Amino acid sequence: MTQRLRVAAVVNPAAGSDGDRLVAALEAVGTAEVRTVRTTTPGDAADIAYKLAADAEPPDLIVGVGGDGTIFEVATGLYRAGDSGAPSVPPLLVAPGGTGNSVYRGLWNDEPWEAVAERALRGNATARTIDLARIEQNNHIVVLGSGSGLFAATLLAARNRPEKGRELLMAAALAAMETHEPYPGRISIDGEVLHEGGIVETIVGGFRYRGGLLNLVPESMVDDRLLDITVVTSAVDMNAFAQAAVQGNVYEVPGIRWGRGERITVERVDGQPVLFEHDGEVMPQTTSSYDIRVVPAALTVLTAADAPPWFKEG
Repeated sequence: MTQRLRVAAVVNPAAGSDGDRLVAALEAVGTAEVRTVRTTTPGDAADIAYKLAADAEPPDLIVGVGGDGTIFEVATGLYRAGDSGAPSVPPLLVAPGGTGNSVYRGLWNDEPWEAVAERALRGNATARTIDLARIEQNNHIVVLGSGSGLFAATLLAARNRPEKGRELLMAAALAAMETHEPYPGRISIDGEVLHEGGIVETIVGGFRYRGGLLNLVPESMVDDRLLDITVVTSAVDMNAFAQAAVQGNVYEVPGIRWGRGERITVERVDGQPVLFEHDGEVMPQTTSSYDIRVVPAALTVLTAADAPPWFKEG
């Protein structure tokens, strides 16, 4: 008799999708014993994932069921377990349990969840390592990516809107664009200045998509040991940029700057706090600069055998 997989699903009940439905799809495959652990407060998922991974008998697979913020927490817990010497950290399977589900798109290219569950639990998925990043000012691990300016303002605008799913983030972005002003900034990559002047927003990847729909770092690879950044300067026509973000050709828009390196510094040069986010969470405005450094091959994830094109190692 084939031994059943031991699967732990870390579920955020407050996320944007039906977590119970996503877990039920895992159970319906019939090849695994699925244990569900629900979060109760922000930050829970990191501690839960750490304890699961560091256990003397860890599960064969950990599933993150929540939005990109929840996935950030689960990934942080798994990274901490490996960094502290846990001998066998399980791979992470990401479920589309949130609003934008950008990490899910980056790993599975929006394949239907039921098909992904089948692949993963029947041995037809591939384990690959992806890069993470670390913010030096607060030691946070970054999974999806980070950014300053307009995208962070979009996340704030989304908090009080009635829309749901990816439409929420699109509507919030349009609302934020109406009042958002560029900030005086400087972007450096590995110590070299890429841009100094007016900045509307920056997007550091990581994964290419934000909000599940906008391809904002279209050349970024998730396993090349480097970080990409897109800089939307104050010279950019935002209507043209918005259209290009949907089409995936933002680097053709005049005024866009982009680069790639191991360490990226985003700063305001007027000394005011910079509006900054990572993994869909807006940071307290307490510092005028952030330094983001790549952490190569830091997390093992399940993906399709035919990985999306943003994997270098296909």
